[in-house]
Amino acid sequence: MYCAHCHDIVKLFPERRTCRCGKSWGQYLDDRSTTVQTWPSLSLGIANPDFVQAEQAFGDAPNAFSPLMAMRCWINPASEPDVKFVQGTPIEDDEPASTDDLASTDDLASTDADPASTDAEPESTEHASADPAAVG
Repeated sequence: MYCAHCHDIVKLFPERRTCRCGKSWGQYLDDRSTTVQTWPSLSLGIANPDFVQAEQAFGDAPNAFSPLMAMRCWINPASEPDVKFVQGTPIEDDEPASTDDLASTDDLASTDADPASTDAEPESTEHASADPAAVG
């Protein structure tokens, strides 16, 4: 997860993790595949085979650059079925936009995971009343 506020990158686990500034959080749901995270954070992906190859190249020659240390990575689109966004703290200069593309806590209830166990509600009413930026 990438925090659009403090630019921190956080590896997600089944337990809720927050970024350095605390404005973004995310976690894996019980299926260990789907994540829930606050918007406007971004869901990042890294190609696992590329990472393994890069780690091996580094281990073989830690003081030398190798093209084998390059990795494919991407930002998951908001349409990715394994990523559920909930409202978080908006970026100060963002214009309000529709929340139609974001998962509500009701949407999370329709997944196999128990939304109560994910604690997916924003932590304050300030978060719940903010309109996130449109994704697309």
